[in-house]
Amino acid sequence: MKTIIKNEHAQAGVGTLIIFIAMVLVAAVAAAVLIQTSGVMQSKSTSTTKEAAAAIGENFAIEAVDGYMSTAGTSPVNYLNVTIKVAAGGSDIDLTKVLVKVNSQSYNFTSDTNISTVPLNTFWVYSLREATTGATDISNSGANKYAKTSSSTLKPGGLARFDVNVTSLTIGARSSITLALTPEKGATLNLPLTIPALGSTNSVAIYP
Repeated sequence: MKTIIKNEHAQAGVGTLIIFIAMVLVAAVAAAVLIQTSGVMQSKSTSTTKEAAAAIGENFAIEAVDGYMSTAGTSPVNYLNVTIKVAAGGSDIDLTKVLVKVNSQSYNFTSDTNISTVPLNTFWVYSLREATTGATDISNSGANKYAKTSSSTLKPGGLARFDVNVTSLTIGARSSITLALTPEKGATLNLPLTIPALGSTNSVAIYP
């Protein structure tokens, strides 16, 4: 019969326990690092997704483009009147930050309310319809039918109009032009246009 040796020191058990505790601590630290990293990555991915969607999505929708001639039925077209709204799913647009381009000519916003003193290569904005009844999404000034704006935020549901002086481009009947609108955030909206016969009035419908 074998004799059972009783060992009360338990040295192997203490060593195993120490290793086990060390493994638990390492696992806890690793888990904490992973949780923190995943939280940061999720926040960044959400932000990046929103920025990417805003960058590639068109924030503008062009409702109409009309041409205006100072002399009825006579070239060139002096002004382009561009009616715009916020596109479906779009967000508020600061119209003072929009860049308008007709062919190779760029135009920037002006708050000048006197047409005779409006700087060259600028455009101004009219508030056609506010997004909310009684709201002043676009601040108005001036005494015109559609008052010019001094500061502008176009909200979903609102309607605004750009007036662009294109006299220097000498745009006549059957001319082909490209209108481009670039907001502060969002993709550039390009619209190829062909000027129709001018008729006998001061205005002509170009688009749609």
